[in-house]
Amino acid sequence: MEEHKGGLLLVMAHPDDAKAEDVPEIRARELEEAAAALALSGVELWDYPDGGVARSDQQEITQRIWEHIGKLRPRVVVGWGPDGGYGHPDHVAMGACTDAAVAAMTEGDRPALYHLAVDKPLAEFYQEAMRLTGSADGLPLQPQDKVDVLIELDADEVMMKLRAIDCHRSQLEGWRIAIRDHPHLMQQGYGREPYIAVSTRTPGLTDKGLLGEFA
Repeated sequence: MEEHKGGLLLVMAHPDDAKAEDVPEIRARELEEAAAALALSGVELWDYPDGGVARSDQQEITQRIWEHIGKLRPRVVVGWGPDGGYGHPDHVAMGACTDAAVAAMTEGDRPALYHLAVDKPLAEFYQEAMRLTGSADGLPLQPQDKVDVLIELDADEVMMKLRAIDCHRSQLEGWRIAIRDHPHLMQQGYGREPYIAVSTRTPGLTDKGLLGEFA
């Protein structure tokens, strides 16, 4: 058994759907800029069709995630749960492949696994924020009754998060722009990050507000 190198691996489905031929490249650049704004150590994009991840080779995706976990040896892996946040099929498929990849690791090498979650207060935030542009019913959220971990960001961390969001210029919805005139609402939503612990070694938070595995 090798010691975990540390750090966190986030496995997501990133949209690159577009009619214009250059939009996938634009969104890849935006993702790189957002990663830099968050001071991430790296980003890797895979070429699966937007909206078609569930129709892609699930075993291949799971194997690739498993190999990356083995190479990076993170303490924690974060992905989508079975609800995909709001039922997006790509989120659901990537979450299932991530779960399978983590489960396939040997016990001593297996990192902690968390699912991104939307709790009721966060769902209320999205509804109120989207109402600013008249689109409150546009996102079919599936809020969780109970979450295991809630990370609360301070004002500086929220601004860092906002700078990363702003990097995704080709994807900014109207409500994300309108919300800037409502700093209290922005703090309420962007400052709240709920998670469900699937398998964890150190439940709860550190005194710095990080996942317990980073104590």
